Amino acid sequence: MAEINIFHYLPQKSIIHMLDGRIKLICIICFSIAITAAVKAIDLSILTCVLFITLIEAGLPVKKILSEIRYFLFLISMVVIVHSFSIPGVPLSIVPIPGLTLEGLRSGLFFGWRISLIILTCAILIGTTPLTTLKNVIEWFLRPLPFVRETRVGTMFSLTLILIPLIFDQASEMMDTLKSRCIEARKNPIRHIVFLAFPLLLQTFRRADEMALAMESRCYSEDRTLAEFKTNLRDWLVLSFTILICSFIVFAPF
Repeated sequence: MAEINIFHYLPQKSIIHMLDGRIKLICIICFSIAITAAVKAIDLSILTCVLFITLIEAGLPVKKILSEIRYFLFLISMVVIVHSFSIPGVPLSIVPIPGLTLEGLRSGLFFGWRISLIILTCAILIGTTPLTTLKNVIEWFLRPLPFVRETRVGTMFSLTLILIPLIFDQASEMMDTLKSRCIEARKNPIRHIVFLAFPLLLQTFRRADEMALAMESRCYSEDRTLAEFKTNLRDWLVLSFTILICSFIVFAPF
């Protein structure tokens, strides 16, 4: 079975892969702020084009990543439904459902678009950056802060990113197993959730325990050699372009 790629690191020889991890994280944060602050469809369209160009340049499997966003369709659908019925406006005459408004549907689709773009930014960051580098970058940013155990926070972050793709892979394997046993023949959707959720939770907790025991058996310690980072002209050019685009999106309404 093919692995889920949206939360996996995929080694390539691209400009995005070779960027300094600190610069890359700052760029992703800037894009996330711009996506959240975008108020027009043209702004989100510009960000969408930039993200797709980045995905293609990084050599990430664009079609597969887009197909795997379906795992988030439930969340996106809930956002669209809540906005469609909670925001007052002109009733949608095409669909005669009480409470459904055109303004609400437009707002819901807008927020769903934002969520999809944020998922793409996360896929770019994780798909082009090794977990060790992400851990070291987080520790580097947290190190100047007082009363913060930067090594512990970085370790927790890296372990979370390790477990997320494992959970998705395990869920995909369980879904294939249930299909082979004709579980889809059952019409009750709650039974589908029960057959998937409980084994998935059990397997997730089991993997977490195994990971904790493995770290303890290897005498894991927070005393680590500090990572070294180096930037070049390419990193600063990418950062400048990102700040320029994101500043245009954020400050254009003013």
